[in-house]
Amino acid sequence: MLLLIILAFAVATASTFAVPLKVVIGTLPGLQYDKPRFEALPGQDVMLTFRNSDEMAHNLVIVASGTRLEIVQAALTMMPDSGYIPNNSAVLWHTPVLKPDESAGLKFKAPHKKGIYPYVCTYPGHGLIMYGAMYVGIKMPVLAQDQNVPPMARVQSVNKSLHAWPHRRPLMYRIFMPDASPAAIAVALPHGISYCWDAGTCHLRYAWIGGFIDPMPVWKGNGNGLAEIIGTRFYSAPKDCPIRVDGALYTVQFKGYRKIEGHPEFHYTVSNLDIYERITALPDGMGLKRHFRMPNAKEPVLLTIKDGHAEIDYLKKANHKKISGNRVVKIPANEAREFTLIHRHILGK
Repeated sequence: MLLLIILAFAVATASTFAVPLKVVIGTLPGLQYDKPRFEALPGQDVMLTFRNSDEMAHNLVIVASGTRLEIVQAALTMMPDSGYIPNNSAVLWHTPVLKPDESAGLKFKAPHKKGIYPYVCTYPGHGLIMYGAMYVGIKMPVLAQDQNVPPMARVQSVNKSLHAWPHRRPLMYRIFMPDASPAAIAVALPHGISYCWDAGTCHLRYAWIGGFIDPMPVWKGNGNGLAEIIGTRFYSAPKDCPIRVDGALYTVQFKGYRKIEGHPEFHYTVSNLDIYERITALPDGMGLKRHFRMPNAKEPVLLTIKDGHAEIDYLKKANHKKISGNRVVKIPANEAREFTLIHRHILGK
């Protein structure tokens, strides 16, 4: 009898693994895998196809439990010819970096040890928000409560239609936002970068990396609630407009905006100085660039920098400065007429 039971178990096990698990994972705009998680049995053969339909390059790397951020950090300083794959035993399987519309396949046997094995894009900076989880021999929790998938995946599982155009970026909302006046504007940029611009105080309030916003608290509260940020803030500005004209009284006024290639260019005045500001995402998805034009600048402009890690490019003179720490930068009038200010997301800060 015991022999028959063992034989039956062996036949059942062989039958279970006779057909490999086939998984197809694609991409979504805003640094997302379209499948945030999947299940496999210990020791099961897996045939995984990764398809990159995004406008950016991505890869898919499966790593040991609890090592995602370690691998993401290690890939930051690697050269492109490395494929951004760290020489680390925690890297279990990986695809090459795929250009848009390319695909690659992985064939492997799921670990025999039960656990949650992350998969992540190790292209520099992407792994902060572009990841998922392979559950091996462990039952997956309800998606909305799964801390092993990105916040955007959890929110979308509850509110499947948060926005009228969920994958179109730039995406601009006038909505009540935390830590801002009632005149806040939320903007979703490409590459998973978003920011809150305050038309009441005429300045960039903060920026974050991750998803966009959950507007449901505002809608459910009939306008009394605040939208929730989906992601991690990497830049916060002073509470007031950080631009001053040297020696002038401080007054600001919002004049409106126009769109340039989908990105709003805000027009406002500080005292009598006309300022045009347009904000775009850095190509690597690791921060944002603020394009300033002050065509009638006749006096030096004082710019307050908070949270450090900023860079200024003076376009007219091809001059470049890096700024660290909280400080006030004095910009000569001729250089203030056109310059850019870059805020990068620094891992671990």
